[in-house]
Amino acid sequence: MDIWTTLGRYSHIETSQLLLRPFRFSDSQAFFAIARASGNLSFDSPSIKTKEESDYLMVHSFMKTPLGNWAIEEKKSQTLIGAIRFEKLDFYRSEVEISYFIHKDFWSQGFATQALKTIVALAINDLRLKRLLIVTHLENSASQKVAQKAGFKKVKRYRGSDRYTHKTREYLLFELRKSGYYYE
Repeated sequence: MDIWTTLGRYSHIETSQLLLRPFRFSDSQAFFAIARASGNLSFDSPSIKTKEESDYLMVHSFMKTPLGNWAIEEKKSQTLIGAIRFEKLDFYRSEVEISYFIHKDFWSQGFATQALKTIVALAINDLRLKRLLIVTHLENSASQKVAQKAGFKKVKRYRGSDRYTHKTREYLLFELRKSGYYYE
């Protein structure tokens, strides 16, 4: 089975508290609530001011190519609380970069860690990827803590161009290698 068929089989993943599923346009209002709240997407996307900008971002970044993009829904409230996705899937190197965000009203409840650990297990056990990467802005300590809780190790600090502002910024690269992965 190829990687895309496997991703298709895992388009819906259920954990104890979360449903990881494809985005749907009915998520539009909840996504806008996440996108417009300060701090939620400050490291992931350009500043969102209008519902139209939010809809465009949701459709083009999460709905247009759904495999490897999951909406994070909190099961108890059936609320869209964030997203997790494969940013760069490199078949030749057998690696992927993973990104995620959670609505700040749901921070510090373990949801991002739970979602990340679930996607890590999928990437290593089912997709047979050998190296997983997470890139964070230097000042994004919350995302760094999530990465570390999921078993990622910091491998380097570097300077690069921000994809939205094109300003030079400081980043941290985290990695998890299949050889160092142990399922909990």
